[in-house]
Amino acid sequence: VGVPARLSGSHSRCAGRLELLFEGMWGSVCAEGWGLAAARVLCHQLGCGRPRLVPAPCSPAAAGASPVVLRQVQCTGQEPTLEHCDLQPGQPSSCPMDR
Repeated sequence: VGVPARLSGSHSRCAGRLELLFEGMWGSVCAEGWGLAAARVLCHQLGCGRPRLVPAPCSPAAAGASPVVLRQVQCTGQEPTLEHCDLQPGQPSSCPMDR
């Protein structure tokens, strides 16, 4: 199954703020390295086609209200699911919220 992922805060299952289930708790992704390649992997994992809009990784929309669970993400865009990317849990070391 991999790392459970969902998009929340929207009426569509293919739009919204990314949240991952880490250690039994849903948390936001505000990660260095989040971009088009990671979004491609997520959209493929969720069966949502190609990404249309990729918000800045540390924008208020990306951070949301839930705790941040990933500090860095590295994907090539070819991985079948996010768990195959290099995911580093924790708070980002430098993640400005006003990008």
